Parts: sequence; C-alpha cells; structure tokens
Amino acid sequence: MHCNVRFLSFLSMCLGAVAVGTMALAVGTDSWLFTEEETIKNIENGTLKFTAHIRTGLWRLCIIVGYDYPDICVNVGYENADEGREEGQETSMAIMRANRVSTVFPVITLVLLVTGFTVSAIGNIQGDIKTLIGSVVYISGGLTFAVGIILYISSINDEVGHRQYNESGDLVFQYSYGWSFYFAGLAFLFTMLSSVVQISLFLKRNSKKDDMIKIIPGLDGVLSDPEDEIPGGASNPTIIL
Repeated sequence: MHCNVRFLSFLSMCLGAVAVGTMALAVGTDSWLFTEEETIKNIENGTLKFTAHIRTGLWRLCIIVGYDYPDICVNVGYENADEGREEGQETSMAIMRANRVSTVFPVITLVLLVTGFTVSAIGNIQGDIKTLIGSVVYISGGLTFAVGIILYISSINDEVGHRQYNESGDLVFQYSYGWSFYFAGLAFLFTMLSSVVQISLFLKRNSKKDDMIKIIPGLDGVLSDPEDEIPGGASNPTIIL
C-alpha cells in the first residue's frame, strides 16, 4: 500500500513531536542513573557504615531518603569540578564528575530536534525543500546524541572499573539506568524514524522529471527526453548511462 503525501506529513510531524517531547523530558528530569553504594564515614566516636541510594540526572543529584520523605536534591556544579579523579571519592560522585563533558550533548540534541521540527513543519506546509533540510537536522541531532550517550556510558564504566580495581570488594556498589535514560533512547529512535519519513515524503513530492532537475542541477543533461527515445512518447523518463 502506497502512503499518500498527507499521511506521510502527519506521520512525520507526530514522530518529530514525540522525539522532541521525550528528549525534553529526559534532559529535564533526574532519573538517568540509580546507584546503591555502601559508604564509610569517620565520625567523632569511630566510623559509620551506611548504604546510600542515589539517583542522578544531568544537572542534579538526589539522595533517596525513603519512608515517605522527599528526596534531598542538590545541583551539580560542573564549572567548579576539577580535572582528574579524586582518590577516595564515592563512586556516585565520581560518576557525576566524569559526566560533565557528556551532559552537553543531550542539550545540543534537544536544540537540534526543536530546530528540525520547526523547519520540517514549515516544509510540510509549504511543500518545499525545507522538508529535506529538516530531516538532515534530525539526523545531525541523532548523531550528536549517539556521541553523547557513548561518552556517558563509557565514563560510568570507567569509574566503576576503577572502583573494582582499587577496592577489596567489601563495599557494595550497584547501578542501573533510569527511565530518563531510556526516554532519551526512545527520542533517538523517533528522531531517526521521523528523518526517514521526511526523506520519503520529499522524494514522493518530487518524483517527476522537472522536480528532479530542480533538486539536482545538471540532471537535465543526463535525463533524456522520452519523446525523442520512443516514437509516440512514453510515460516515464529514462536515464542515459
């Protein structure tokens, strides 16, 4: 079944809107990573060993208190973070320090998705090349997110591996990715789907010979005139190889 232009336009707008919404929700929430870490603190009369449950986002770190108490959240000051690893630091804190570079990529991705959605919407209304430009911006946003998520996961694995190498294994540390992380992954998927639909829509709108000549300069010299090739004319142009 061939999809018509109106359906493809509607589908591309829906996919783009979902991509922007899920990425915005992922960037603005604090559930990218959940950690459970046993920590030892020196106190006046000895040492205190306790388990800290922490959830982190791109901009905040929250201690999960439990027992119907609200979580204690603090903003992460990346501008004050020093380079290098601080020995003896909790792994949850070390992960936040290590992720200060990768956090900028989801933000750039969100900006590109909003830009791509706006350009694509204008292109769908006007039916011009802005549809193709919007798909290119979508793809750029998807590639930017892919780079950022690779850096994010790599920094987590690096800090966890450093802890396992230095610690004797007595202290427990566990981590899992939260729903914000998976929402960002869904945004990437919807972004790529929207870009594919946008390209299909553009090609469907510009399937005639005159349209292809406008898109690709010089193509008129490659495409032959069907009336000159076949007596009586033909319905489709041929390409001279």
